Amino acid sequence: MLLCLSSLLHAQVDSVYTGAPTSKGTDTSKKKKPVNEKWETAKKHMTFGGNFQAWFGNPTFLYISPTVGYMITPKLNAGLGFVYNYTSADYGYYGRYSQSVWGGHSFMRYLVTEGFFVQLQYDKLRQPDFITNYPETRKVWVDYVFVGGGFHQRLGDHAAFVTALMYNVTPSNLSIYYPNRLILQFGVTANL
Repeated sequence: MLLCLSSLLHAQVDSVYTGAPTSKGTDTSKKKKPVNEKWETAKKHMTFGGNFQAWFGNPTFLYISPTVGYMITPKLNAGLGFVYNYTSADYGYYGRYSQSVWGGHSFMRYLVTEGFFVQLQYDKLRQPDFITNYPETRKVWVDYVFVGGGFHQRLGDHAAFVTALMYNVTPSNLSIYYPNRLILQFGVTANL
């Protein structure tokens, strides 16, 4: 009993005179953040956006690429997304041709200055096999690697308009961009 009383008094003395915590083994300075607070911090680093292009008429062209990214550092953004590309054309007597291309998209963008960035991009697309005689019935996966850069113009505190000129470093006869190797992209990016 005397030993327990002595221990209790010692704990009271520590907390009164030194400000040390009364229970041993707990450090109040390194409390774990609640899950909700961690999510709020992560949301501040997340970006949303993508590219969009459309041309209606003959031919008709639609390109949509929504993305979700994460600001690894204040200047480095990396993300993933989805690509959908639809093209159709009416060739009169020869008939109408249309194709749908879809797949995954990833990117890494580094802000060199407030308005200029460089970017590395990788796309893996499921598309018609243009080499066979019946491209509308046979689909293949094709890899695309792009390098380039562009301009990042702020639209308020949480959004920006993005224009990029990308160069396809993996040319192929299967490319949906063939024979072009330079690709112009337009899009937006935003964070919460």
